[in-house]
Amino acid sequence: MIISNGNLIKVWSKEAISVVSKPFNVEIKGIKYCAPITDTLKKSSYTKVSGLRSMQAIKGTEREIIEAYRNELTHDIWGNPEKFREWVNKKFEELANKNYSSSKLDEQVVKTERNEAVKDWVKLIQENIRCNNNPFLKLKILRSIVEDLAQDNAQLAPIINQKIFYDAVHSMIKTGASFKKTYYKLLREFDTKLNVKTEEITENNIRGKWFSLKIPNKAEAEHNPGLFNKVKEFISVLSQGTNWCTRNPKSVGNEFIGCDFHIFIDSKGHPQICMVGTDKSGGWFKFIRGNNQYAFLPNKYKEILKSFLERHKLNNALVGRSETKTVHILDFVNN
Repeated sequence: MIISNGNLIKVWSKEAISVVSKPFNVEIKGIKYCAPITDTLKKSSYTKVSGLRSMQAIKGTEREIIEAYRNELTHDIWGNPEKFREWVNKKFEELANKNYSSSKLDEQVVKTERNEAVKDWVKLIQENIRCNNNPFLKLKILRSIVEDLAQDNAQLAPIINQKIFYDAVHSMIKTGASFKKTYYKLLREFDTKLNVKTEEITENNIRGKWFSLKIPNKAEAEHNPGLFNKVKEFISVLSQGTNWCTRNPKSVGNEFIGCDFHIFIDSKGHPQICMVGTDKSGGWFKFIRGNNQYAFLPNKYKEILKSFLERHKLNNALVGRSETKTVHILDFVNN
């Protein structure tokens, strides 16, 4: 206690004042004391009192998720690390299992090119080591993939390329950029470096992309071995998920040096057709294969192949392991 101007005043410590959120009155033996609102008291934040994190304490991908879903999130969720991780995991599952219907697409296209395609992306994301223990990164990637799949448009899910996916995740973590923009940028750069001709098509409810490139001949390979190795690696990447010999870069260099290479990959990222040969004398292909080289090409992909041959004036080409043992390409396809 101290006496000031004849009045008895209680002296309170800063610690006692700082934990009080409102002015209060105290009776001490008939003498009323009114605690002042100090600067310390004014600065006492809701975060400190509640035990929740402030926005300033959250960085990186976690902060991006808060900004993206600001209308759905409250401080008591994002301010609590455990609650926020739980919310993010539930949101990921919600997007993974959503029906991405469209008023501008028929049901079969919605099923295969939206819903099933999204599930393939989800599987790829969940199998990625960098995403395994990071729900915020997983949600950021999936949100980027599905953000354009609205009811009122005909947008389809991006085509999957596993090699580019892994590179895009690595780049995105370093730069903080959008996954989809990074993914498409890497696809375009990869194509440009190797002079790959690409052609996106949608036929008979099948969507996909043709990749065409020339494998260097022996002289070109010896002159520029770096480019030759990149071409072999690219063909190997495109052939993954099949039992084609081209999934091994060494096979590309041995048997198919100097050949033209054409491969069709569907919207799920699965290789479905491969042709290797040359355009000389109207076209001669050493082999044409479906996803399983030991089975016939399914009818739906025969039509995709016929359309490609017609567009590129290859419907009179020959097919055979040697030029002396060949059949007409349409006879081979229709077999």
